[in-house]
Amino acid sequence: MSLEVTEELIARQSPDAQAIIRALLAQNAALAKRVAELENRLSKSPQNSSLPPSTQHPHAKPPSGKLKSQRKRGGEPGHPRHERALIPAEQRDDVVVLKPTSCRRCGKRFRGRGSHRADLDPPRYQMWELPETKPIVTEYQQHRLICRGCGESTCVELPDGVPRSTAGPRLVSLITMLMGCFRQSKRRMAMFLEQFFGQPCSPHLGCETAEPGDRGTAADLRTTRSAVALAIAGLAR
Repeated sequence: MSLEVTEELIARQSPDAQAIIRALLAQNAALAKRVAELENRLSKSPQNSSLPPSTQHPHAKPPSGKLKSQRKRGGEPGHPRHERALIPAEQRDDVVVLKPTSCRRCGKRFRGRGSHRADLDPPRYQMWELPETKPIVTEYQQHRLICRGCGESTCVELPDGVPRSTAGPRLVSLITMLMGCFRQSKRRMAMFLEQFFGQPCSPHLGCETAEPGDRGTAADLRTTRSAVALAIAGLAR
């Protein structure tokens, strides 16, 4: 509700009241002008004015021109329910049977089959959990034996397929996926392996696995490529 103050209305007042009213009207007009200037300044952006892009916050979202829908979030009433299907019984790792010990109404304890009716189809709740991961460490001891006939020492070579680096094929494929597919730095890759797998790791391990052909044999390179291909194929499923 707005009240229009006219000169006729002001003339009916006393001289002192007329002076106060005119001063308030002038102040109100100045404030209204100031508010309009500030609103105009706030509405400007690099997209609709000559302001440089640096004046806008990097995470600021542009105002949406769409009208806000009056429909509530979620599905419409009566729509079919969508939920994760339970896995078959043969694929479960463990089953915990939970039964109440007493009636929630009268407090009578359930003793034996005669005190209650059996629930043949109880609600099922399945919880998913990641398995505890522990790195597998294989130590190769290369013995050096000395011949009693000629005195020459002979050291056994590593078996075929054993990489010359400290990372096995599966670990190399995981490092390659973290740094290649998921764009993680060497430092973040090392932190991930240490915190989630308990694998002692440093950013230098990413440098060792970046170019296995420079430090290993052709067999190492073929093994690494096969492991990476299998990991990417499993990710694409």
